[in-house]
Amino acid sequence: MDEQTPKSAPKAPLDAAFLGNILDGIRDSIKILGRDFTVLFVNKSGLNSGGKELDKDALIGARCFEGFHGSQELCSYCVVKQVFDTGQPAFNTFTTQTGAQSSLKEVSVYPLTSASGSLDSVIEIVRDVTDLRRGMYPSEEFSDIISLDPKMMEVFRLMQSVAPTNSTVLIHGETGTGKELAARAIHRASKRAGKKFVAINCGALTDSLLETELFGHEKGSFTGAIARKIGKFELADKGTLFLDEIGNISQNMQVKILRALQEGEITRVGGNENIKVDVRYVCATNVDLREAVRKGEFREDLYYRINVVPVSLPPLRERQVDIQPIAEHYLRNFNEILGRNLMGFTSTAIDQMRSYFWPGNIRELKNLVERAAIMSKGPYVERLDIPAVSSGQTGAEGTGAMELKNVVARAEREYLVEILRRFNGNVTEASKHAGVNARTIHRKIKELGIDRE
Repeated sequence: MDEQTPKSAPKAPLDAAFLGNILDGIRDSIKILGRDFTVLFVNKSGLNSGGKELDKDALIGARCFEGFHGSQELCSYCVVKQVFDTGQPAFNTFTTQTGAQSSLKEVSVYPLTSASGSLDSVIEIVRDVTDLRRGMYPSEEFSDIISLDPKMMEVFRLMQSVAPTNSTVLIHGETGTGKELAARAIHRASKRAGKKFVAINCGALTDSLLETELFGHEKGSFTGAIARKIGKFELADKGTLFLDEIGNISQNMQVKILRALQEGEITRVGGNENIKVDVRYVCATNVDLREAVRKGEFREDLYYRINVVPVSLPPLRERQVDIQPIAEHYLRNFNEILGRNLMGFTSTAIDQMRSYFWPGNIRELKNLVERAAIMSKGPYVERLDIPAVSSGQTGAEGTGAMELKNVVARAEREYLVEILRRFNGNVTEASKHAGVNARTIHRKIKELGIDRE
């Protein structure tokens, strides 16, 4: 080589202490972990756990879930093993609870390949993204509905579009999918937000009770009517009236409700005065109303009157990405209500939830999380009292060319038989377990041809 040709200076390796100082200045929690989950490095931010400063010397060499959480099992949100198995980066989100305050965290894990090409360690970065939590729903009005699912984002956009109008909304979804939450969110985002939101479960009442609940009655109009009663239509004047389970009302009540919706006025039972009401209507059903119209079970004119803007809520089994965030949300609530300090779910519990069919949807998930919060002894919920029937067992084998509706019916039947056996045919107890009302259980028993004996 010509002496005049400048030689490139060899690159000096970065000093480990220098690198450590750089990483200590970063606000994110950073750890380097070996294949057996041992902690090889942790920066200063990573030593802060739940507001307490951990001993760095005690952590180095310990398995991360033992050193940081005192647990014998991997954290439910851990993706370290996934990175070692695939050699590809992996990401997840989880929540932490410190007293009454919860935080949303994002964990990112990247492979660290040695000079020889072997993958012996990974770097895990945990970032607090609590301020981005609103990305789980489009605005504060919808904050009771937790979702990261793309299908639900479409639902949110539709609800936001219709909320400022006075158009009647028909929400369709299986039992427990959160139809009333959606109705309340529409009300909060509407121009009537400062007025009353009045809800009534139409399917849970007999015709006579439903009529007096909706329209009210005059004193002396029937035995026991010792005073005037104001009905839901009047109570909701200038506000929103939510008519839940409207698909389960009789033809007689369908006629009376249709008149009230069309004319904008009602008459109390036993009265003669026509009372004007200014109400925005949101209706909900778990029944296929189009099919009910075809069978002559639901009035076509009422169907078109309430189906101005249809909103369809997907069942929980179709929102896999939402199961863990929703479960963690309810766990935080029950921590506060029950005075517990459960930190989350083990990977076993998460796997249980993700593999289950959820016939009772979000309501069933809430009930099972409450039960787990009461019964759990350790810092984490290790398992939920989920019935043996799951999505992996139901309709997964031998379905052949079965239509989806038949697969769903089969799953519902197997699930109901299981819980009815568990409670010796007691419909009340079975309905509590499934997170639905007893009327729904009775209807399903009849529809699915189940022998309670």
